[in-house]
Amino acid sequence: MRRALLALLLVGCDDGGGATPRVDAAGRDAAGSDAAGSDAAGRDAGRSDAAGRDAARSDAGGRDAGPAWGPRGIDGQWWPGDLHVHATGASNDTGGDSSPEAIAAKARARGLSWVVLTDHSNSTGSDPSTRDEDPALFNMGPEFPYWDRVAELSGPGFVMVDGNEISPVEDDPPAPRGHIGCAPRDRATFDRDVVFVDRPKGEVTGGEVLAQALGAGCFATVNHPFGPAQWIAYDWTARDYDAIEVFNGGAGYDRTDANALVAWACDHALGKRTTLVGGSDNHRVNIEPPGTALDPPLGHPATWIFAPRLDWEVLVGGLTAGRTSASDTGAPLELDVYDAQRAWLGMTGDAVPAARAAWLRVRGRAADEAQPRLLRVYRVPAGACADRRTVGEMTPPDVAWQVLAEQPVEAGDLDVALEVTLTAGDTLFATVAPADAVLLHYGVALSGAVTAE
Repeated sequence: MRRALLALLLVGCDDGGGATPRVDAAGRDAAGSDAAGSDAAGRDAGRSDAAGRDAARSDAGGRDAGPAWGPRGIDGQWWPGDLHVHATGASNDTGGDSSPEAIAAKARARGLSWVVLTDHSNSTGSDPSTRDEDPALFNMGPEFPYWDRVAELSGPGFVMVDGNEISPVEDDPPAPRGHIGCAPRDRATFDRDVVFVDRPKGEVTGGEVLAQALGAGCFATVNHPFGPAQWIAYDWTARDYDAIEVFNGGAGYDRTDANALVAWACDHALGKRTTLVGGSDNHRVNIEPPGTALDPPLGHPATWIFAPRLDWEVLVGGLTAGRTSASDTGAPLELDVYDAQRAWLGMTGDAVPAARAAWLRVRGRAADEAQPRLLRVYRVPAGACADRRTVGEMTPPDVAWQVLAEQPVEAGDLDVALEVTLTAGDTLFATVAPADAVLLHYGVALSGAVTAE
C-alpha cells in the first residue's frame, strides 16, 4: 500500500511526518540506515548452523579474539522470507502480473524459503478492477482468496501462506489508522472464512483491527507505522501487537523505518519483547533489485527467521520468540552472547543471564555499496524510553540508547566480537547501515534483540 504514497517522499516528506533523527546517549545519530541490492536470500539460506562452528576471528579492536566460540545450544538455521507481499486479483493496486504463481516462482529464484501474501482486507481489495470503493462490498470478504492455491504452490524447500493486511483508513482529512499484517499462526485451526471489519472510512481504528487480527489467530504486525503518509500510519490505539515492521521496502531504508526501529527499541526498554520484522511491500513481482522508490522488489528486505526446520508453524514459533533479522544484504545479522570462557549463553531472541554475559558476537554481511557502511551495536537500558507515541499522531518516542561499538565495515561477510557488561533489563541489538537514514538507502541489516535478565 505504501507504493502509491511514496511520491510524497520525493518532494521533501522523507522524515515520516517531521520527526527528527534519533540521537543516542553520546550525541550521535542513533537510527542507522539503508537497504541493499543483493538477492534477498543471498548465498546461503542456512547461515549459521546449530553448532556455531566458526572459530573466533577478531574483537572490535581487530585483536585476536582467543579460543573458538562454544557451540550454540539450539538446533536450527536462518530461513529468509517476505512477510509483506501483494498479489493481483486480491489487492487492487498490483498491476496484472503478480499472480501467486509468479510470486512463488520469483521467490524461489531469489532464494527465499517462504512468503506470506498480505493482500488488503476486502474493502480495499475485493474488486481488483478498480481502486474506487463500493460500500456494497464493505466488510464482506473473502479475506484469504488464495488459501488453497498457496498450499499447492508450497513444496520441498518453499512455503507459501495466504495472509492479509487489514487496512482501515481515514482520508478526509488524512489521519493515522494503521495497516495490520495478519499471518495465520496455525493453518490447521485458522478460520479462513473470517471477515475483517475495516469500514466505513474513519470509523475503525488501528487498535480495533489489531484486536480482530489477534482474535482470529494471526501473528499481527504493525506495518510501516510512521507512514510516510498519515492515512497508512498507525494510530497507536493499542499496543498488543506481536511485531513492528522496522524495514519496509518502499524507498529503501528511510527515516520512517528508522523511526519504526526506535519504536521497537522503546517497546523493549519498557519491557515489551516485540518482534522485529521487515517486508518488501512488493506490488509488482517483476521489479528487479534494488527497485525504485515506488516499486520495491520482492524479498527486499527479507525477514530471516531462525528455526529448526522449514515448516510454517515452526517458523511462527521463531517469529514469536523474536529470532529474527531484517536485511537486504543477502544474510541475517546475527547476535550470540557468551560467558568469559566463550561458552554460549544465548542468541537473538533469547534472554541471557546478565551476571554471566561477557562477549557479544555479531555476524552478517555488508553489501557492496558506494556509500560506506557502519556496524553499530546498541545497548538499551531498562526504562530508557520517553514514550511520546500518542493516539492519532505520528510522533516517535525518544530512546536513550548507548552505542557500544561503531566501526566501518567492508563489503563481504563480517564477524565481530566485543566484550560487554550487562545489567538486568538491558536490550542489545545491532545494525549495518550508512550513517544517516534518508531516501533510497540499500545495503542494510538489522538484528533482533538479546535481552539480559
